[in-house]
Amino acid sequence: MSDINITAIVTAHSESTISGPTMASAEAAIAHAQAAGFTVERLIGLDTPSSRCRAYFGSERFDNWRRIDLECRDQGKARNMLAEEARGHWLAFLDADDLWSENWLTEAARTIRQAEEAGQKTIVHPELNWVFDRHANILVKVDQDSPFFQPHYFYFMNYYDALCMAQRSTHLEFPYAGRDMAKGLAFEDLQWNIETIAGGWCHKIVPDTVIFKRRQLESQTIRASRRKVVIQDLDAMRIDRISDLGS
Repeated sequence: MSDINITAIVTAHSESTISGPTMASAEAAIAHAQAAGFTVERLIGLDTPSSRCRAYFGSERFDNWRRIDLECRDQGKARNMLAEEARGHWLAFLDADDLWSENWLTEAARTIRQAEEAGQKTIVHPELNWVFDRHANILVKVDQDSPFFQPHYFYFMNYYDALCMAQRSTHLEFPYAGRDMAKGLAFEDLQWNIETIAGGWCHKIVPDTVIFKRRQLESQTIRASRRKVVIQDLDAMRIDRISDLGS
């Protein structure tokens, strides 16, 4: 196991001053985790950044973060490359316009460590996604062990998103699929959830934790939904196999 428990990873491409609250929330969560005894690596991935984004994250205030330049133009591929660069045992991603609750890293690490000690293959998610800005709603996550979890739901919606905590080795074994909206393919986090569940991983919820997700009028997720894109063909989603997913 790595001497570093957690790599906190912020991904950015066009954000600048809007990331002020994001980085403040990240530092608060890191401080909370360190006070609880966890070691944390700070990592920023700049995926084809705008000049304003590069200038903002190039500030000396972020000199305690390791910065990685990428040319992916794809969130999933960027996360794959950052997973390879990370040194922590567990990885926690944060988009540069979203926020973590202060206790997220601490409680997620405690939950996933307890699962590992019990020999369980576990990926953890916050209990709530609080969506704000141009949209306003709250998504309550469903634990995979809950009687409310139904694999058929994946035909229509995604239970979980990419802002989870998982072992680095999990990300290396199951890299995110690339987006290709021109061919009608997107929702790489939905596909990742299905692939990891089919691979024997259990998605668990960490009570009393929140990720605040900014939803603007236009985003990759909104555009993908509007264009009715889908995920790639997966054996686990076949009509004669879907009932076995997660069982």
